[in-house]
Amino acid sequence: MSLLRCTGVTKRFGGVTALAEVDLEVNEGEIVGLVGPNGSGKTTLLSTIAGSLPVSAGTIEFAGRDITRSTPHHRAHAGISRTFQVPRPLPSFSVEENVATGCMFGRDSMGRTAALAKARTVLELVGLGEHAGSEVGKLTLHERKFLEIARAIALDPQLILLDEVLGGLNPSEAALGMELIASLRTRGMSVIYIEHNVRAVSTLADRMYVLNQGRNLAHGLPADVLDDPRVVEAYLGGPTDA
Repeated sequence: MSLLRCTGVTKRFGGVTALAEVDLEVNEGEIVGLVGPNGSGKTTLLSTIAGSLPVSAGTIEFAGRDITRSTPHHRAHAGISRTFQVPRPLPSFSVEENVATGCMFGRDSMGRTAALAKARTVLELVGLGEHAGSEVGKLTLHERKFLEIARAIALDPQLILLDEVLGGLNPSEAALGMELIASLRTRGMSVIYIEHNVRAVSTLADRMYVLNQGRNLAHGLPADVLDDPRVVEAYLGGPTDA
């Protein structure tokens, strides 16, 4: 069953069109990869879905409701959460307080005590349990990235938008991240996953969408998409003999 449907989503910044009539659909329990060259509009599309950027045209439906004009706050309560390419923790809060904030303002708002208890559970899930009381500034890049995922999970979303959460990680850290992303499906979450690591996307995704210059270029099963000559030329740097 369809959970998210974007139809003809267009975003203009003055005279610049960042997205042009983009279509995208996510089904319940599905991991959808979103790839494309730099500047293709991937993060802009996530921002329109999360509500931090209003669309210039088109519609966004979530769980059968038109949310095109809904605020980010209402979308979070409806069950949409996101991460950012550069982690955005609350620097004056501890690690567990950062996650507890999401618990307090997610789909099921809760008091501080319950939120802190849930935050510790989420931190164990992402492998940061031992850092619950730590200052955010003492975390490594890998740990900050996983904290970003924990904060998104804390909202108890139906749909989680992941924006290059494996960027800058070494292979062993990235492998842990892939395992974590795969586990989100088993916890009832659907995922849109932006990543430059094509192997990671093709391994995890049920389907993939490719954007190029703000437009849909291709979509389908990962193997089919990555064999598409248009994708090879636009995203992978042109045809090869391999």
